[in-house]
Amino acid sequence: MRSEILNFPIYKYLDSSFLGQFIGQEGTNIHKIEKDNKVALDIYKNDAEETMVRITGPYWNLKLALNDVMVLVAKIRNNNQQYNFKIPPKDIGFLIGKNGAKINEIKLSSNVDVRFERGDELGKYESDCEETAVFVTGNFQQILTGVRLIFDRLNSKGQKTLYDDPRTHQFAESLMESF
Repeated sequence: MRSEILNFPIYKYLDSSFLGQFIGQEGTNIHKIEKDNKVALDIYKNDAEETMVRITGPYWNLKLALNDVMVLVAKIRNNNQQYNFKIPPKDIGFLIGKNGAKINEIKLSSNVDVRFERGDELGKYESDCEETAVFVTGNFQQILTGVRLIFDRLNSKGQKTLYDDPRTHQFAESLMESF
């Protein structure tokens, strides 16, 4: 059977920082596509320094392998979406909480990654640093949950919590004494 070559421009669909996820730990994703479709798969840079995937094998196997490559790219892109918004620097400490407790709780509850960048890290001058950018990374559902938890936390600023109310605190103590 005659082998053909298909060059797929992965740089158009996937940022180079995600190539490691495409390859997989110890090349597992590449080996799986090669084994499942009986093709050879190579990643290389063309003359313009753009990352390409070369698939070599019989015509119909190439088509199946290309489909698997596109499914993998879609999966990686879906899991690495990012949403960003800006908040005043004075709210950062409240959002993070003591020793990072609140932001870690949000990260664990929604399974997102949250990072902050001040205006001067974004290439602005310190005098223009009126807001801090918050970047939330994950898949679509995780981002929705994470952003909702962040906004709930920010909206609770200045409000008394259940534990701050002396009547609730007194009731909780009497309840604990009854045990």
